[in-house]
Formats: sequence, C-alpha cells, structure tokens
Amino acid sequence: MKKSFLSVLLACCIILGTVSLSGCFSEWQGGQQNSVPQPTATQPDEEEDDYTELTADFEGKSEYYEPIDITVGYDNLESEDQRTCYNEIDNCVNSISDEEEKGVYPCKLIKLDGVVLTEAELRLVISAYKLDHPLVFWLTESFGYSNTTGLTALQLYSYEKPQTLDEKQKKLYGKINKFLDSVDNGLDEFDRELLSHDRVIKSCEYADSVKSTTDDYLAFTMYGVLVNGSAVCEGYAKCFEYFLARLGIESFTLTGMGSKELHMWNAVKVDGNWYYVDPSWDDSKDYSKYDYFNITTEQLLNDHTLSKLFDEYSSDEINGEGSGKAANFNILTPQCDSIENNYYVKKCPHFTDLYSYNDEDIVNALYQTANKGEGYFHIYIDPMYLEYNTAVDQLFSTGDQLFFSYIDSVNEMSPAYIIDRSNVYIVKKESLNVVTAKINY
Repeated sequence: MKKSFLSVLLACCIILGTVSLSGCFSEWQGGQQNSVPQPTATQPDEEEDDYTELTADFEGKSEYYEPIDITVGYDNLESEDQRTCYNEIDNCVNSISDEEEKGVYPCKLIKLDGVVLTEAELRLVISAYKLDHPLVFWLTESFGYSNTTGLTALQLYSYEKPQTLDEKQKKLYGKINKFLDSVDNGLDEFDRELLSHDRVIKSCEYADSVKSTTDDYLAFTMYGVLVNGSAVCEGYAKCFEYFLARLGIESFTLTGMGSKELHMWNAVKVDGNWYYVDPSWDDSKDYSKYDYFNITTEQLLNDHTLSKLFDEYSSDEINGEGSGKAANFNILTPQCDSIENNYYVKKCPHFTDLYSYNDEDIVNALYQTANKGEGYFHIYIDPMYLEYNTAVDQLFSTGDQLFFSYIDSVNEMSPAYIIDRSNVYIVKKESLNVVTAKINY
C-alpha cells in the first residue's frame, strides 16, 4: 500500500500501550494530538485490493450452552459518535494490508464523516473494542488519527500480515473448539466458571521473561495461552473472559496494580452476583490455586489496586500529555460483596464448632483427599460462628488440635494413602477465612 496519508499517519502514530512494568499487560503511553496531520479534501480513496480479508471460519459454540456477546465496553461508551467509531473498528480489523509499514501492517482506514472525536475519546473507543473482543489478538498498541471539523480518520495496525494471521486463527480456533467440546451438559454457572478457570491455568505457564509486547506480543493474548502455552496476566484474563462468554457467563477484564506492578484480572457475574477472579495469580502455588476465585472487593483490595474509571481522569491524563505516560483506566468496576460462590465457601468443609471432635464433613472431605493422595486440604473457618485465629489454634496448635483427631479417624477408614500426622504444616489465609493444611503420606 503506497498511500501517502497512511504513511504519514504511521510515521506520527500515537502509542496506545507499550512496555508494562510487570510484563503483565500493555501499558498506555501518551502522544501529542497536534503532531498528527489532518486529512485533506484531496486524500486518495483506498482501493479494496489494498487489503486482504481474514478468512478463517469460526463459530465457537458449545453443544449445550448458549454463548453471549461481551458488550461491557460498548455499553459504557458515552455518545453515539463513539459507538459509531466502535462499529467501524469492527468492520475494519479483519481487513489488513499485505504490505508492511515500519514493522506493522495497516488495517483498513476508518473514516468517520460528520464525526469529530478527540484523542481521549479514541483511546476510550479502542479500549472498549479490545475489552469486548479478546479473540482479536493481532491489534498493536499503536494508532494514527486525524480530526478536523466534520471528519475523523483512524488508523489501526496489525502485528502480522493477513496470511500469517489466517494460520494462527485456525490453530487458535481448534484449541477453543476442543475445550468447548469437552464441556458436559447440566453444569451450573459456578461449575462452568470453575472448568474455564482450571483449563486456562492448565493450558499455559506464566511467561516471567516477557516484559513487553516487543518481547512476545502473543504472550498478552489468548493465543499465547492456548497455542503457545505461555502468557502473562493479560493473556490469562482474556482467555478466561472468552471461555466464559462462550459458556453463557458474563465477565470482563480490569486493570490496576498487584504487588506494586501493573496487572490485569477479571470480574465475573455468577448467579446474579459480581465477583473478582485473578486466574494468573491462581497459577502460582498448588496451595493457593483458588485464593482469587470469586472474591469480594474487600478481599481483592488487600493486595490489588483498581485503576480509576475513564471519566475520573482529565483528557490530558488519558492522553499522557505532560508526563508522556497515559493513564490506565477501567470502563466499569463492579462492587463485589457476595461470598456465596467463593471457591472455598462453596467447595470446602466449614468449621463451625470449636468442640466438634468428630466433624463428619471435615472427616469425609479429608478421606477423599487421602484417597487421591492430594497434598493440600482446605478448611473454611465460618466467620458467622467462630473467630479465625481461635479456630485455627483449636484445630492445629494451642487448643485441642482437633485436626489430628480427624486424621486418626481418616486413617482408620483405610484410605489409599495413610496420612502422616507428624508431618503436617499449615498456611493461614485470614482474609479468606481459610486455613490450608499441607499433608504428607
């Protein structure tokens, strides 16, 4: 493609996101609107053969569950002009030039007659589109734009040429269909969510060496999770979001800070209530595989910080003017108060009585653990009945050490593996009201 206007747009493109401090998701940086040239009345029209349409065919449906569209980005746009731009992005991202321009490939130029959007608005629209379309993994963080009275032009770019993307799409779609075909009928929302969470974690390892998209842009995508088996938190969150949507569960990704580093995770709506889920942080230690599965806002904020909403920043902050680093923002941050579908509340035995010397629920659950030879056992200390530290002491240390009487009861039941009662360690998780026992055989 040898269109002078597109070449100038590319040369003066604005960076939507580049290096992240943690390598977890693409951090936005600023660009100067005045450095971008304006389109003119003599701008040449594009020819259709300048672009190649991606052709990989994909339905992505489970046999048993009705998929839903992810629309939180679109639904939270602020004007009809922004929604028009969003729809035009959707019309153009699959039309990509065969000719490389400075290391990337232009998508079909978006021209909005009668619409003038500011740089901050364009950042919002592009973010909203990416939020709703985790399957579109090829868009770069760079964009070019020009706006004058009565016209906005927007140029997006692909990391790769269309022929390469067609092959990548086929590989990705095959992996998605393999997962969807494995999902049984009759699962409630919690079990579908759990299945999706575990498949994402099982599919890949965290890409510790990746710090930016220049290292490996695919690590920030669901392609990195499912095909390459290596991803950072953005890839985990997007893949989880997409799986849930295909199984009829509403969710979206959020940005913020975790352990003082840039981070991305999910909000998920289960049985009418919103929860936070952090799949990449659950992919760390075996004993903490579900520590961030359906947690509340209060629990999240113990070690996460949510980025502010778009409308809580000024345009200069959104664009990065002055500092050179554009603000990372969220489009929606739900308040999560329910614990009903928290993993530990839902799946683990509850300790409710300090003097329960033969707790049937705990003994039966511990027997199942020993029968499978599993190394970790979780107990939920029900705050409706007991104070956390008092309960843990009664179970393991200064009190009656009830947990060891439970071990004796289990060993008398002759499980496949006999628990070594002299070799038990615990991990306290007070914010979750959970104590995890490391058991050996």
